[in-house]
Amino acid sequence: MQLLEKAELLQLPFFQCFFIRQDTGKLVSVSAQEIKNFQSIRRAHYSDLFCHGSYWINLASLGNNGVYSLRREIMLAKRLEFTHFLLHPGTANGALDKNDGIDILAQCLNSIIKREKNITIVLENTCHAKLTVGSDILDFKLLLEKIDRPERLGFCIDTAHAYSFGYNIKNDQEQDDFIALLQACIGIERIVLLHLNDIANPLGSRLDQHSVPGEGSIGIQALSRFAMHPLLKHIPLLLELPELPLEQEQSILDIVRLWK
Repeated sequence: MQLLEKAELLQLPFFQCFFIRQDTGKLVSVSAQEIKNFQSIRRAHYSDLFCHGSYWINLASLGNNGVYSLRREIMLAKRLEFTHFLLHPGTANGALDKNDGIDILAQCLNSIIKREKNITIVLENTCHAKLTVGSDILDFKLLLEKIDRPERLGFCIDTAHAYSFGYNIKNDQEQDDFIALLQACIGIERIVLLHLNDIANPLGSRLDQHSVPGEGSIGIQALSRFAMHPLLKHIPLLLELPELPLEQEQSILDIVRLWK
């Protein structure tokens, strides 16, 4: 319930959370009464809620892919009536070619989408290279060609991940080119969430270290332009901030809410 209290204090229309405790690595324990209370507040105040899958889920792997953990997390997400479940596409461990990972990922997603009709699976772009799927936006185009029900698969675009991989969204023209690439490879209509993050590392570093918007390499002007782009401005924004005092989080949110 602390999560709901914080969301109310910050006046959030929706939020994202993990179900795996960072200190123990175990799935959170939730009582039947806590689930009932959560459902009541969720139905009264929130239409969409996003759960982020644990990082050891790797559906592109030819070996251990964490499907058991995924099923447990999705089950809890559905009990709490979350509407979306975010995943990093994963890395093609055990393969010689990234395309093998895309094939395995497509098989897993087709099975999940067929089984899970009450929650939307959302893939997030990443920032790593080599056998990692989904850092190169072209990977998503190849993946969608292998999905049986592509209209039921959503996408989340993380600005920090894009910049870290090498998409220079700090530059106006290259930002427009990146958005055109999203339209061509994914389709803007499939993007259900934007992770509006700045990053501490330089362009193309392939490292994932978020920073406060405006204090990183991308900068507040480029982030604002991206979020308010005519093709993207209707998509919900979510900030994945470093651990900050509540007052500072509120101040950052107030700035973003003034963008038009």
